[in-house]
Order: sequence, then structure tokens, then C-alpha cells
Amino acid sequence: MSVRPDRTAGDPDPKAHRDAASETDQALLPHDLPVLEEGLGAEASEVELSEEARERRLQLADQLSRRPMSSAMLERLGRWLSFLGRLLFAHVLFERRGIDQLRECAERGTVVYTMQTHSRLDYFYFNYAFLKHELPRARFANDLIVRPFRALWERVVSFVTRRRIEGPRKMEALILRDEATFLFLQRPRQKERDRVAYSQPYLYRLIQTQRRQDTPIFVVPLCLFWEKRPEPRRASLLDELFGTVQSPGFVRKLVNYVQTFWQTFFKFGQPMVQVSSAINLKEFLREYPGADSSDASELLRARLEEQIRQESHVILGPTASPREQVGREVLARPELVEAMREHAEKSGEDELSVRRKAQKLFDEIAADPSLLMIKIFSATLSLVWYRIYDGLEVDEPGLERVREQARTSSIVLVPSHKSHIDYLVLSYVFYHYGLMTPHIAAGVNLSFWPLGPLFRRAGAFFIRRSFKGEDLYPVVFREYLIRVLEEKYPVEFFIEGTRSRTGKLIKPRYGMLDMMVRAFASGRLDAIKIVPISVGYEKIIEERTYRRELLGEEKQKESLAGLLKTPKFLTSKKGRLYVEFDEPIDLAEYFGRFGIDRLEPEDEDLDALTVRLAHRIIYDINRVTTVSPTALVATVLLNNPNRDASIGRARLLHELGFLLHFMTQPGRPVRLSGALREALASRQAAIDALRAAHPHDTPPVSLNYDEDADPNDLERQHIESAMGRAVASVIDRALAIFEKEKQVRITDPGDRASYTLEPQARHEIAYYRNTLVHHFVPEGLLASAIASFESSTIPLDRLMDQTLFLSRLFKYEWIYEERAEFENVFMRTLDYFSASGWVNIEGAGEERVVAIATPRPELDYLRRMVLTFVEAYALVFRRLHELVDVPVERDALIKDVIAKGREQLERSELGFDESLSKPTLLNALRLLEDWGVVERHTSPGRRREVVSYQVHPDWRGEARYRELIARVEGILSPGDAG
Repeated sequence: MSVRPDRTAGDPDPKAHRDAASETDQALLPHDLPVLEEGLGAEASEVELSEEARERRLQLADQLSRRPMSSAMLERLGRWLSFLGRLLFAHVLFERRGIDQLRECAERGTVVYTMQTHSRLDYFYFNYAFLKHELPRARFANDLIVRPFRALWERVVSFVTRRRIEGPRKMEALILRDEATFLFLQRPRQKERDRVAYSQPYLYRLIQTQRRQDTPIFVVPLCLFWEKRPEPRRASLLDELFGTVQSPGFVRKLVNYVQTFWQTFFKFGQPMVQVSSAINLKEFLREYPGADSSDASELLRARLEEQIRQESHVILGPTASPREQVGREVLARPELVEAMREHAEKSGEDELSVRRKAQKLFDEIAADPSLLMIKIFSATLSLVWYRIYDGLEVDEPGLERVREQARTSSIVLVPSHKSHIDYLVLSYVFYHYGLMTPHIAAGVNLSFWPLGPLFRRAGAFFIRRSFKGEDLYPVVFREYLIRVLEEKYPVEFFIEGTRSRTGKLIKPRYGMLDMMVRAFASGRLDAIKIVPISVGYEKIIEERTYRRELLGEEKQKESLAGLLKTPKFLTSKKGRLYVEFDEPIDLAEYFGRFGIDRLEPEDEDLDALTVRLAHRIIYDINRVTTVSPTALVATVLLNNPNRDASIGRARLLHELGFLLHFMTQPGRPVRLSGALREALASRQAAIDALRAAHPHDTPPVSLNYDEDADPNDLERQHIESAMGRAVASVIDRALAIFEKEKQVRITDPGDRASYTLEPQARHEIAYYRNTLVHHFVPEGLLASAIASFESSTIPLDRLMDQTLFLSRLFKYEWIYEERAEFENVFMRTLDYFSASGWVNIEGAGEERVVAIATPRPELDYLRRMVLTFVEAYALVFRRLHELVDVPVERDALIKDVIAKGREQLERSELGFDESLSKPTLLNALRLLEDWGVVERHTSPGRRREVVSYQVHPDWRGEARYRELIARVEGILSPGDAG
């Protein structure tokens, strides 16, 4: 039974095509070869050939492959052509992954390169690129002449011998000899029927050739984009004359090339090659076992055109509609029409006034993207990045996963939010890696003139921080958002809502995510893939501003004057910038995972799923956040027990090695910066030898070390010291950045160097420590729980209870692993402590105890990783007695806590400057409210509502909240946790 694709009125009839192909074949054959394709409808005659016929085909193949055909790519370029190639094509981006894919296909079988539209310039480019990258050159291309004298000779021979071998037969002959060929599917501005007649005989011949041989034929679609602009919705007169932007004639192709050449020179972007997924014809034919060669060739054309269409969409995006048209479409949506009608009834306004209000809201929200503005931003940012940063490290495999998903789904990008630069990073990366730039949800505070209109033209759409008291605004925003996702534009939003001032991710906000979840649940969006992304910085440009805000100063409203202060940062390097992608989350799979019926979901189920999904996204961002050299240095310097003391180089490197060894243990998904990975890899042999020298008696992770050990003496060496020394040069560069910023003081440079953290810089340095502290949370909480007991032998159940209390205490500080049971995480961490030799688990069943034979420096080190947070919470808890009688305004309370904390620092009653962190103190208040210890009161203010707190009536008995305070104090001051 034949399998046939759905066909429109304009599609060719398979039988007619089969007859035409049969006639074509006979015209192709030389007179000394028999006609073998009679009765092409019979599958056996398509596959089975006599030995004599096979031999004659091979003879023809030998004859045709002996000399290059007139369309064959040049096997070498002379001096002038090489110069011309470098001049014309040096700026074209041909990524390594595409080159590797073509090389792999050539190793596994025979390659047929395929492009949508015939182009001599594109063919010349690929000739240049294939020579440069040592890829198989095409020995044939349809309807194209590279060697005019050879073409003339072929015509003469054909006339004299009266034997004419047409293109499909030539292509088959070369494939039999495992030679690469090139196939254009259409000429510019061709009509549908002409396009089929132009290339379908070649596709038909490919199918037949594959049926007759075992070696796989790989048909590889290639896309070369000179201009990243989608096709117009309606062709203009110029388009009719010279071709469209993506299917141009010769004149327009030349104009496009000249334009991209000068734009590349000014960093406005660059042309790029995209290699689509190769189609293995052997596997392709297995998918359609009942299809004859004619039907299979039609299916192959449909597959090729769909893949090329998907690649074009991923890179160019959909054909954009004017903003005014988008506005009309959004306001005409039934959901918004109904909301406007209800608003009119409720407010008493006439429908025209309500519509004007909705139009005004749309104008406030909507982006108005312009390719020119994106190019200008690209050029500007190229200068900025490499002025203040040493470059970008982009997770290219992760970006490729995003590209794959973008072919068939709406993509939602959810990056971390640590700097104003975040708004620009992903657009820059996507543009330069050949993906459609995202529409970005930006706070309405960034819509100020003149930068607001520029951001809007670069793809930003603006969202208010609160929808409170609004009934029309959220509907306009939701309908606009759904419309953008329906068009398959990538959408980027910051789930934290605001920039993190601490370096640690903020608990998620649910508004936009909830809109997307409900749009998907209602069937208005078919497929959504959510991509958690970490955007990290070795140094951020706002650290001074953040320090002031952490210490209680009010956040300054963004303005042009404020942003113009940025140039002062252009005078110093800030290290590297990192972009990491986690696995995309398929929303359909997520619904199924939790057993939620997408067609008839309950509101409560959607609410719970949104919250769970938001926390999952934050956890995944944390998981892929790059550990930078500055983060490692900051952690070691801040973990010094004596905050005013210096630390020697040997100890610094050993503690760095301790952190690295901990984070590179099997099963820990930690991503180190490229420089750290390369440094460790360069010394991997020595580290492996060190492990082999101590196979049994060396604990997996240890802070004990011999400061005077010879690096070549494996008997006295430690893995941690070896790993620290391996990254020493990378760490020195990080220390130099801190020293230049007057945050670290270095004395006696060299092996005897010592490093002192400047007291005023602790908050700024803590920012970088907080970017990796989440990797140590389970260990830090357990170590803190152990330290809170006075005894060296702790009942396991009491230790678990104390650790659980700490875990719940910091529910607003860290996101824990999704669906991970606390007891499993606790036991896994405790087993690690035991395997490391830090504790012993003794007894059985309910009698099990945890024994600590001697004080372990490792436990104290891990405890100090989280101790600043315990200290901050204790500062707030100690003020509960002031909230018993009357409510205290929140901002005044926080300022007072910080002021009293500074006094305690001067008296050395507080261990860490960085404990005085406004966001952490606010989280402590939020926790007390969540636990019902305090209640929240609000009252109107001049600019915003005033928030106050008072101890809840149920907790006003002094004994009750005193017990809570005592438990937190016990974690700070080790003793009996009771």
C-alpha cells in the first residue's frame, strides 16, 4: 500500500511525475546503455538490477568522475581567488558544530548538500569554506557552471556523440563513487510547479540510488543568511523584480552582500551558516516502507523544506507585523473585548473610552522591535563587553538545545537577574549565535526617555511591578504576551522580579509564569519550553550601589543621569561574563508529571503547579550557575575565622583546593569557569597520581595540610593543595581584580604572599561568595546543627530535628531540590560526612548516634558558609520584644537593626559585617510572618503603602518567643541544642 502525503491543488500528481521521470531517465541514458527503468511503478524494478546493469552504471560513474564536471567545486583556489575569498567571506560565521556535523556525515556515508534557492555567490562561499575546513567538495551542482571551458567541451562532446547525460544521472554516478554533490531546490522567484520540475527529478534519483546501495546518503540542508530579516508579508514591486530578502536575485544578492560586509566591519552582526539536521536516506525510507520512489521523493522534499523553514524561523523569526496592526489584533481578542465590556459596565464609562484606555495600556506595554536598533545595540555592546569584560563564556551545547526546541515550540527564557546588563546579554548572545532575539519583559521603571524608546525598539516590553487595583491592565498584558508567544518569538522575563543585591537568587514571583501556565492549560498555546539560564559575572558594575542598599539606603530610581555614571566603569576590567543554559522544561511533560489534566485542570492544581515550577526554575538556575575564580577567592577570604587577619598563600590555595575538590566530587553538578576547568585539566595527571599514592588512608576532603610540603613529594602532598596550586595562576588574576578595586590588600607577592580583606569591602566581596554558597547548603546546615550540640555524641533523631529546623528557618534564602525528601538529603549528607572521616555513625535503629571524636576543621569551615545568615536572623529575632506592644514600621525596624549591628561590630559582638544585609533581614521578618510569630499591618503612605509588624497575639507570651530566640542563639553559640 502506497503512503502519500496530503496534497494541495498545486501539487504535482505522483503518476504524472513518475511518467515524466521515466521519460527523463531515457533521455539521460547514453545509447550504449540499456534502458533499465521501464515500469518504474514496480518496486522490484526500482531496486533490483542485473549484474550487467550494475557494471554499466559503475563504468558510467568511472567515466563521469574521472574529470571534474563543469559545476564541480574548485579543488584549490589560486592566489587571486584565495585573496577574493578572504576579502568576501572572512566575516561569515560558520560554527564549529556545523563543520563537525558535515564531517561526521562524510565519514559515515555520502553527502548531498542542499540549499533552498539557487545562488552562485552562496556556492562560491561554500567552495571557499569547504576548502578552508577540509570538508568534501561538491563534484556536481544542478544548473550551475564553475568551469566554463569544461562546460563548452561537454557540449561539444554531447553534440558529436549524440549522447546527453543529464543532471540527475550525473549526480547518481558521483554518489556511486562516494562523491559529494550539491542540490538547489529552486531558483529565485519560481512558482510552485516550476520549483518541483526544477529539482524533483534529482530527489527522485536520490531515492532510487539509496534503494540500490547499502552506503547511507546524507542529505544536509544548508542555510546561508546574509541578512537576518524575515521575508515580507506581501511582496513589493522591487521584490517581484529583484527577489525577496531571503530569496534574492543576483542584483539584490549583491546589494545584500555589500550591506552585510560594511555592517560586519562596524560590528552590526555578521552573515552566518546554519547546518540543519542531516537526513539519512536509509532511515528515511524505513519510515515510509510502503512509499514508492515517486512518493518518497515528494516526502523528502516536504521534509527538506520544513527543516529549512524551521531554521529560518529560529534565526529570522516570523514576518513581523507593524505595531499598530498588533495593537488592533490584541484589542480584538475575545477575552479582551469581554474584559473591556465588563470594565465599561463596572465603571460607567462608554465603550469607546474604555477602548482608548486599553489602547493606551497597549502602547505602554508593547515592544516595537527593529532589526536596525538590534544591530546598533550589537555594535555598541561589542565595544562595551570587551572594554569592561575579558569576554563572554557561553554554554554552546546548552544554546544548541535551545535552538532545537525553538524549531517546534514557544521558548520562554528565564535568566537570573543580577545586573542591568542582564537585559542586554541574552539578546547579544542570541543575535551573534544566529537565533531570533527575544522579546524582554522589563520593569516599567526602565521606560524613561530617551532610553525607554530605544529599549522598546530593541525588543523590550514593559510590565508594572504590581497589578493591584487594576482590572483592565492585566488582561491587556496577558493578551499581548500570548500573542507574542503564539508568533513563536522567544520571551525573556526575570522570575526574581528584581536584581539580586546579595548575589544569591531571590525567591520567585509568579505573575507572568502563572499567565503562561494558564494560557497553556486553556489550549491557547500548544507547546511551551521554559529554559532556566544563569547569567553570571566575575565582577558586576553595580557593587558599590548594592553595598549602600544592603546597608539600608533606599533604592535609587533609574534615570538617564544614573545610567550615565556607568562610563566610570569602562576604565577597569571586570573579568569574564558567563551564560549557562539548563535543560528546557517541557510544560506538557510537567503537567503530566504531576498528573494534572490539561483539558480540565482545577484552579488549585494550577496554582500549586505554578509555585512548584517557579521554585524548580530557581533551583535549576542555581544548579548551572558558573563558579568563577572571584567567587572562590571571596569564599576563602570571608571564611577566615578572624575577619581582620590575613591569610597566607599556601593556606589560601589549600582552602581553594578544598572547595574545588568538594565541588568536583562525582554526582555534584557544579559548573566551573572555563579558566578553572582548563587549569585543573592541565594538572589532572598529577592529581590522579596523588590519588593513587593514597588509595585508602587519605580522607576524600580535608583541610589538614603541610604548609612546607614539597609539591613533588607525593607522600607529603595533599589533593586539595595540588588542586589549589593547579589553579594558582587563575586565582592570581582574580586577586589582581580585587586588589585594583582596593578590596584586597596583597603583601610580599610570591610564594610567601599574604592576603587581607579590606573591612569596607566585605559586603561587596560577599556578593561573589553568595553566587556559590547554594552548593554547600545541605553540608552547612548539618555542620551548624552538629556544632549546636555540646556533646560529642549526638542522637541521630535529635540531630535530624535540629537540621530540619535550620532547613525551615532558611526557606526564604535557598530553594531546595524539587521533590527531594528531607530525610533522604539529610542521610545522604551525613553519609558523606562519615565517608570523609569527619563523623562516625554508631549503633542501630532508634539508638543510632553521631559521634565526633575530635573537632573537625572541615565541619567548622562548612558551618561558617551559612553562619552569616544565622547571625542576621538572630539580629531580627532579638528585636521581637519591641514588637509586642505596638506595631513597628518595617523600614524603621530594619534601619535600627543595622544601626545596632554596626555598634556590635565595633564591640566585636558580631562576627560578620555581611550579616548586616537588608534583604536577609527582610527575609527573616517574612519568615516570622509566615510562621505566624508576627502579623503584618499596612496603611496608606505618600508614595506607597507603609508596612508595619507586631507580634501576633498568640505569641505575645514572652516564654514562647524567647524559646524561639534561644534556639537560634544556640546555633550561633555552640551548646546544648536541647
